[in-house]
Amino acid sequence: MKYPTVILNGVNVRIDGAGRYNLNDLHKSAVEGGKATESQRPANFIKSAQIKRFVHELSKATKIASVKTIKGGIEPGVWGLELVAIRYAAWIEPKFEIQVYNTFVEAKRKKALAEINRNTARLEYRPLTDAIKHEREAQGKTIAPHHFSNEADLINRIALGMTSAKFRVHHEIGKKESIRDYLTPEQIHCVTELQRANTVFIGMGWDFEQRKATLMGIFNKNHRQPLIEEQHRLAA
Repeated sequence: MKYPTVILNGVNVRIDGAGRYNLNDLHKSAVEGGKATESQRPANFIKSAQIKRFVHELSKATKIASVKTIKGGIEPGVWGLELVAIRYAAWIEPKFEIQVYNTFVEAKRKKALAEINRNTARLEYRPLTDAIKHEREAQGKTIAPHHFSNEADLINRIALGMTSAKFRVHHEIGKKESIRDYLTPEQIHCVTELQRANTVFIGMGWDFEQRKATLMGIFNKNHRQPLIEEQHRLAA
């Protein structure tokens, strides 16, 4: 199963569907940062009577299990809501608590910004489809679904290196899910700018090859290097 993550000291800290962070990943991150010992594993942390009381009250307040322990299987470990994760970080070392808190805040800021950008990309797609429709109507040509999907995949091939169908397979995305929800911030920015440009070019009556060449030029000038740098950051 694939989990969203936040990166801390070069370690991917997984987050489950309920918003619980993997405390074993946090421990690994603290060890990598020279802030934790083997004795500070999550299993020892949750044994504390004080922590058990805290977990109980937090579970009552949030209406979900604030700590989930998985024993055995392919993904064993302890998972805790954000407040538990921060408290665990404080239990390890105060400086690590500050680092974890700042990382969580920045991750949420980036997530909110990415959501804004995804919504912008969705809104920007409507003018593109309208331009396709108006251009074909002006030429007295019929309009079929593939005329819209062809333009979308022109942009996807440039921005993502593949069609939306291949992107779904590569990232195991369901047919009813939007691929935009799986794009990185720089990918969303790239797709949005190319959509805007393509809308203008269609309105100007440019043919497919002319638009493709110009869009590739925009990609190479404005987006190729930022995308490469973003991938390096995500892989670090």
